[in-house]
Amino acid sequence: MTPAETLRAAANALAPETSETPTLTGEYPDVDACYAHILRTTALTCDAVTRHGVTPDENALWLAPALAAARAILGSEVQP
Repeated sequence: MTPAETLRAAANALAPETSETPTLTGEYPDVDACYAHILRTTALTCDAVTRHGVTPDENALWLAPALAAARAILGSEVQP
């Protein structure tokens, strides 16, 4: 599973994708939806990097924390 696929799978496990960007403001903030959005956004960054012929570095500061969290959310089946 690529980093982008892992991030998207974890995001889907947390909350469905919405057409609007979730926020933590309002009467009933949805933390899971907000975190899922962060994971999806990071997956989009992986896609952009890959389109330019670069393999995303799983240890890069912008990717490592989100990828570690995604793997923890999904469980051991996606460990490297």
